[in-house]
Amino acid sequence: MEAYQDQEEDPGAPERPGPGEAREGRPSPAERARLMRERNAALEGPRAVEAAREVALRQLDTRARSRRELLGAIASRGFRDGVGQEVVARLEAVGLVDDRAFARALVRERFAARGRTGPALVAELRRKGLDGDTIDEAVSTISADDEYDRARRLVEDRARSVRGMPRRAAYRRLAGMLARKGYGPDVSARAVCEALDALGSGDGEDGPWQDGEAGWGA
Repeated sequence: MEAYQDQEEDPGAPERPGPGEAREGRPSPAERARLMRERNAALEGPRAVEAAREVALRQLDTRARSRRELLGAIASRGFRDGVGQEVVARLEAVGLVDDRAFARALVRERFAARGRTGPALVAELRRKGLDGDTIDEAVSTISADDEYDRARRLVEDRARSVRGMPRRAAYRRLAGMLARKGYGPDVSARAVCEALDALGSGDGEDGPWQDGEAGWGA
C-alpha cells in the first residue's frame, strides 16, 4: 500500500512562502507596496493629484478623517511633496475635510459611547494631528453637569462588580476607572461616593474621601 504524505512531509514538494514572501510568479505584499510607491512618485501634475484624490476619498469612505490623517495616508503611498497638500486643500474647500467639525463629532461620540472626557479626549485628538485650539474648543463642548452625569452613569454601570467589597477597595476600583477615562478627582470623588452610598457599600471602614486617598492608578 502506498504511504500517504502531505505537502509538509513530501521532500519533493515546493516550500510554501512564509508571511510577506511572494508565491512563485507573484510579487510579495512588500514588493507590491514598493512598486505602488514608485508608480505614485513618478506621477506629475493632474495625474498625481487625481490619483492622490482617490486615495483620500477611499479613506473618507470608511470614516471622517483629520487633515493630518489624510496627508499621512497620501504621503505613505509615495506621492511627491505638495500633492497631498493640494488634494486636502481642495477637499477642505468643498467641506469634505473640516478639522473643527471632526473634533467636535469625535468628542461627542467618545463621550456618549465610551464615557471619555478631559485628558483622555485630548490625547486621542492629538493623535489625530489636531491643533491645540481645535482640541480645546471641542473638549469645551462638554459641560461640567454633563461630565458629572456621565461619570455617575459609568459608576452605576460598574457598581455591581464591587458589591460586597470593602468600601475603600470599591472606591479605588471605581475612581481608577474614571481616572483612566479622563475624569478629575473632584468629579470622581463625588460620583463614586454618592454611588457607594446608594449601593450601601461599606464594612465600617472610613471612606477614602475622609483620609484624602483619591484612588488614582489603584
